[in-house]
Amino acid sequence: MTEHPDAYPSFHRVVGIDLGTSSCAVSVWDGAKPLVVRGPSGASTMPATVGQDRNGQVVAGVPPAGDPENVIAGIKRRLGSGDRVRFRGRAYLPRDIGAYLLIELKRQAEAFIGEPIHDAVITVSAVAGEAQRRALREAAGLAQLNVRRLVEDPVAAAMALGVDAVPGTYAIYDLGGGTFDASVVRVEDGTVDVLGTAGDQVLGGDDFDELIVAHALRQIRQRHHVDLSRDPAIRQRVRWEAEIRKRELSDADTTTLELPLLTATVSAGVPLSRRAFEAMIEPDVQRSLDLLSEAIAAARAVHGVGWGDIDQVVLAGGSTRIPAIRERLAAYLGWGAARIRTDLDPDEMVARGAGLVARDYEPASLFEGSPVGLLSASLRLRSEMAVPEVGPASEELVETPDPPGPAGPPAETPADFRRVAEATYMVLLQDGDLDGLATAYGAFISAVQAAAPDDRLAELGQALTIEYEQHSG
Repeated sequence: MTEHPDAYPSFHRVVGIDLGTSSCAVSVWDGAKPLVVRGPSGASTMPATVGQDRNGQVVAGVPPAGDPENVIAGIKRRLGSGDRVRFRGRAYLPRDIGAYLLIELKRQAEAFIGEPIHDAVITVSAVAGEAQRRALREAAGLAQLNVRRLVEDPVAAAMALGVDAVPGTYAIYDLGGGTFDASVVRVEDGTVDVLGTAGDQVLGGDDFDELIVAHALRQIRQRHHVDLSRDPAIRQRVRWEAEIRKRELSDADTTTLELPLLTATVSAGVPLSRRAFEAMIEPDVQRSLDLLSEAIAAARAVHGVGWGDIDQVVLAGGSTRIPAIRERLAAYLGWGAARIRTDLDPDEMVARGAGLVARDYEPASLFEGSPVGLLSASLRLRSEMAVPEVGPASEELVETPDPPGPAGPPAETPADFRRVAEATYMVLLQDGDLDGLATAYGAFISAVQAAAPDDRLAELGQALTIEYEQHSG
């Protein structure tokens, strides 16, 4: 378990975020090591899913089950694509869904350290294109996070290793839920140099789940003479069950997908053996090994580093827990198990590494402003998020209400007008009878809180500036 923050004097307020395809994690530096923040469930990772609560508010980190139009999973693969995602009865950009995940991770980190957080180092696939990286930065802006750096997943994994690693050359085999990265890195004196890289953004555990889904639906069609493959709700339900049973096969030889009442007349139990599962994923596993060879070939071509120069292979990403992957990797390399690192938690490695990178950046006192044109979207998205539930202990606290007065500028205040808004607020605290200034300030703050369009915010911000300058002059 992650220790409670009261045990430490202070935390670094730049966090490391691993925004994965199937799961996410956030870490903070405690002055000695990176700690992965555990969410309300106690888990160190959060499902990379977005859904709705019973009140219609958006919640992030929900299990990927239920109405497929109201639960979105695997959005990382679509970042930068320009596609629209159907959710809550309307179309969203993938970056918007990504922003919901970042908002929730930010909330969890703030609750953990007890302070506001405005800055993050966020991980990205080594083979991500410019459009995906730009969309990730925009998602962070929507979540009110200043992106201090986008760090590639293998670099973050190597940084996590580098805390106690001897200098050497390592191959990073990073197989997560939706992407695969293979890199050759040199770790020396706390720095990481990437020597070669290769990868596939549509290769990971989600693809393994889909293979199980296809297998289960074929079995159901053969037994019950009905094709359920075109029903999105049923596919989602089978997929959720497939992920659970896939995890079981890491420890068991056989399992069964329990699928009661798929329809009024169809219930099914679909047996699945570890051997059958391994046969399903073999082409994808071979693809990952071929990409590892490509990364090593790239390192050899540019830096003269080949197979014989690699000291260890480091596993990252939850899908590397599958025994067949570790066995195939050892056989492919012709190595003993000792040269394949399995002692580090593959689900947390990338987030821990991002937290280590984050310690090198100074935290800002405020969010520095959304990218142009995104302020209104940011306010709208955050207003749609469900408010975190208050624990019983917090509910018992009763505070004396503040005396009536103007509300301070919210964190969403546009950077162009933040200074004048803060100055006006201080003036009105001293003298609330300045009707013209109070009116202009109230109109501007109300527009910020209501997520008014950018041109309207600019108009009211300029009016406030004029009123303030007249008062000051």
